[in-house]
Amino acid sequence: MRIIDARAMSFGHEDVIAVTDSSVYFREKHGNTRFSLYRYDEEDGAVTKLNQRPYEDFGYTKLFIHEDHLYFLNETPDGNGIVKTELIDFDYKAGREERLATFEKRGNSTLFWVLEDRYFVFLTSFETTDEAWLFDVVTGQRERIRDERLVGKTDRFRELYLFTADFKGEPYLVCNARLDEFDYYEALESGKISPDDAVDHSEAILICPLREAIESIWEQQEELPFDDLIRLHGEGDTVQYLGETNGILRFSAFIDEMNEETIYDLTAPDILHEVGVVDWGALEPIDFTYDDVSSTIFIKIDETDEHTEVIDVTTGARFIDREPFERVLDERYLIHEYTDGMMSGVSVYDTEKKERFHFENAYYTVIDEAIVILSMSP
Repeated sequence: MRIIDARAMSFGHEDVIAVTDSSVYFREKHGNTRFSLYRYDEEDGAVTKLNQRPYEDFGYTKLFIHEDHLYFLNETPDGNGIVKTELIDFDYKAGREERLATFEKRGNSTLFWVLEDRYFVFLTSFETTDEAWLFDVVTGQRERIRDERLVGKTDRFRELYLFTADFKGEPYLVCNARLDEFDYYEALESGKISPDDAVDHSEAILICPLREAIESIWEQQEELPFDDLIRLHGEGDTVQYLGETNGILRFSAFIDEMNEETIYDLTAPDILHEVGVVDWGALEPIDFTYDDVSSTIFIKIDETDEHTEVIDVTTGARFIDREPFERVLDERYLIHEYTDGMMSGVSVYDTEKKERFHFENAYYTVIDEAIVILSMSP
């Protein structure tokens, strides 16, 4: 892991495509809808434009990156509500574009998710109607998605995180879903749940083989065949995805009534291994943060004028520094984001080199094993 000072570049964390040993690939927006793709070379500071033609997206533009491939939409409205939309696969290292598909729909489309470089999930909005649909780039088949746990709409379920994971070579779809509190009462009235099934505010980790999920969409089923990995009950209970290490997924489950957080490793589609339990009452932390980079939870247990102390609750490792910090990365960098009057910035202490770096008017993001420092100014 290394530190890259990119404050001179006019892009934000949502525009970072990838970081290599020598370059940063990024998107730069022009106005509200147009954008281009660039490479910044650290050695000589050169900036190279990668795309041969301008791109435009009239909705929320989310970048999807897998290996050297960048997926996004290029939209051209006809002025009468019909939008010609190109699905682009851009090899950003080679600077090569491939149009995977072109379609016309009434309203604006958003590329919501990409699964296994083959299945593309879209949300299309027109006036007061929303539609979610799946597109298979290999066969050209498309179908509306009916299960709102997958698409993340704020109706019955609110999706928090969606991704695929491989177990013994088979891809699975994993979704972190929460039942909306208002729909809880509708479910009671419909008889779908009982008052004894206290699902209000509960959260769950849902999982199913990707093949079965895709088949259920083609068959126009109302719900995908998800199984519950973790189902919590009670207001204040939460499930947190902490990341992936060496093919093992890690989650934490907080039970408000017990004030405890259990950390789990998912080693197979139906096997949860308990890593440890955090008793928040016994620790009485000053502050805590989830770290989705190192798959841990850090808690601050002491902060005085002389030092700050943080514990990695997964391993029990303690980190001490004379200046405040909230995050430990790679068991080496202690990071503190601060605000002092009108000034905001980032302080990074390298415990290996015993060096401290201060970046004013800055914030940071972590991508491709790099700490990228970005400007707070637009």
